[in-house]
Amino acid sequence: MAGAPKDPPFVQYNLNMDPREFQTLASILVNGKTPAEIRTAISRAYYATHNVGSEILLRGGFRISEGPSGHGDVWNRLSNSGDTEVMKVGSQLSDLYAMRIHADYRLSRTDVENQKTAQGLVEQAKRMIKILDENFSGSKRPQIIKTIQDWEQKVFGGGS
Repeated sequence: MAGAPKDPPFVQYNLNMDPREFQTLASILVNGKTPAEIRTAISRAYYATHNVGSEILLRGGFRISEGPSGHGDVWNRLSNSGDTEVMKVGSQLSDLYAMRIHADYRLSRTDVENQKTAQGLVEQAKRMIKILDENFSGSKRPQIIKTIQDWEQKVFGGGS
């Protein structure tokens, strides 16, 4: 059609998203003044930690579901890593998931709008990411991966 505006060409960007950027955003949002900012901070803190864990596990050769069960895939593997710190992160990630559900879907739950509570959760997520980064980049990594593989073999018969 003559004179009709053309759609702009589709441009695909590969920005290589670092999930830790969600943590940075959560640290900003948690100091906001609105319930939406505080709730979103909790959500971003959870997804920062979940995605760091998922990324680390994928690099370790584990399969993580891209569907809803992927959340449990991450915290179950971390919780069965044999490393006390990483196992604690797995448990805390499950708890943080529950808080994210409250923040995102349970709008009647105003406890997640408490700024001090949200700040505590955002700081906890930051510490969890630090533990994951340290433990999966250091000398403990091979043993943690082997322990998770052994757990998978026992539970799933080798499939993950």
